[in-house]
Amino acid sequence: MITVITFNPSIDRLYKLDTFEVGKVQRAGFVNPTAGGKGLNVSKVIKKLGETPTCLGFLGGYNGEYIKNQIEKIGVNNEFINIDGETRICLNIIDSNGVSTEILEKGPIVSQKYIKYFEDRLDEILRKTEVLVASGSLAQGLPIDYYKTIGDKCRENGVKYILDTSGLALEHAINTDIYLIKPNTDELGSITNRKIDTLDDVVEAGKVLLGKNIENICVSMGKDGMVLLSKDSIYEVQIPEIDVLNPVGSGDSSVAGFAYGLSKKYDLIECLRLANACGISNALHNETGDIELSDIYKFTTQIKIKQYSLQTYITMNKKTNNKDKMINTY
Repeated sequence: MITVITFNPSIDRLYKLDTFEVGKVQRAGFVNPTAGGKGLNVSKVIKKLGETPTCLGFLGGYNGEYIKNQIEKIGVNNEFINIDGETRICLNIIDSNGVSTEILEKGPIVSQKYIKYFEDRLDEILRKTEVLVASGSLAQGLPIDYYKTIGDKCRENGVKYILDTSGLALEHAINTDIYLIKPNTDELGSITNRKIDTLDDVVEAGKVLLGKNIENICVSMGKDGMVLLSKDSIYEVQIPEIDVLNPVGSGDSSVAGFAYGLSKKYDLIECLRLANACGISNALHNETGDIELSDIYKFTTQIKIKQYSLQTYITMNKKTNNKDKMINTY
């Protein structure tokens, strides 16, 4: 079973405008509200892939009721804890040039009483869980190291832990056992205090984190694909060019593909293909966290993966052409 934690869900409202000008009245040609938050995006994609995940986190108020109704329509298992306060709304405004502007509310404060309810429920669910995904920001009221607490619980129950968060929440989590983290280049640079522009930069920064208890570091590179670092290898994923409609949620979709593949005992190459195909498919749709299986079948055949020995890559002169360091292509 796959369990997905969304501590800070939201109603995501997508607005499409011809132009976005600050200080002027704007008229939206397209508006699309969806049940959102990174973990819910992950859950929607896992469901479309054919698995029914269990969703856990906190919901409150009228917005929380809206999300509950949407969860029922999606058909995933709802184990959210009902809290006081109002679940947040987040806005994504996209102009005709594809430029995206996001406005994110902080969300409600979760009291200790509801945290205890959550932990009791999580302890029961972990007994049946193979893969746990925790995505997004921590809700207000949770300790900054709470993702480490989740990781410790996963280790005790033999559960593979995938974490997709950033900033201090990620920094405080990296000393627990994590199967995979998925920072983008900005997030990787922030946590390692480095500038990330190239594959060499990713490798140098990734070495720092591999020295912690992290098994895999999956770095999303936008249109340039993805790089995964493990203790032995580097995998450079090249994706086909597409006409992007809405990039928001593509990272979440990639996490969903990886979690699904992991639960089905796919090997690392198969997981990477599926993860990237899901990310591409999401970018072709208006709704966040939306894929089509026909896209997945198409793009998995177009994705190219190069494998390098991590130790060889590190020890060879950086000026050496990358193709001289390669050990496999897929």
